[in-house]
Amino acid sequence: MTKPHNIASFLLRFTQELWQDTQGEPHVRWRGHIRHVQGNGEERFTDFADAVSFMQRYLTQLTIDTLSGPEELSQEKIFEESFKMWEQFASSYAKMMSQAMEQSVRQSEAFREQMDEAGKRVMDAWRLPFHAGEPGLAETLQQLQAQVEALSQKVEALEQQLRSKE
Repeated sequence: MTKPHNIASFLLRFTQELWQDTQGEPHVRWRGHIRHVQGNGEERFTDFADAVSFMQRYLTQLTIDTLSGPEELSQEKIFEESFKMWEQFASSYAKMMSQAMEQSVRQSEAFREQMDEAGKRVMDAWRLPFHAGEPGLAETLQQLQAQVEALSQKVEALEQQLRSKE
């Protein structure tokens, strides 16, 4: 006689956050949300091991409920088969997380390159046209520099006057 199938479904959602710290270093963080579909239990996590633990709790309970049913089943065989799945998952977990991290690094590098390119385009748009031998531009820049220096001297003199009045 065929036994009824027990079903455990989980919905996983991952959100990637990209940011730069105060030194301008890029960072990537993954946040997750897992929900048990049949029981509506859910948790948020930043460490994928917490999601695995969440699934293990539900699957262990499902196995225990199956073993305590009215029909006699080989408990040893059921546990053995259930734990095979976790062994397979655990062996692929490190590879999966490594691939996710590599993808994050590639996305972070692509994001940085896009930001660098956008910054370059902005700077190019504001760049003054300068051609060697262009009449008047060098003189105009020298005049502007002289005006800035004169203004700086005036501001410094005003600050000294204010300090002397105090």
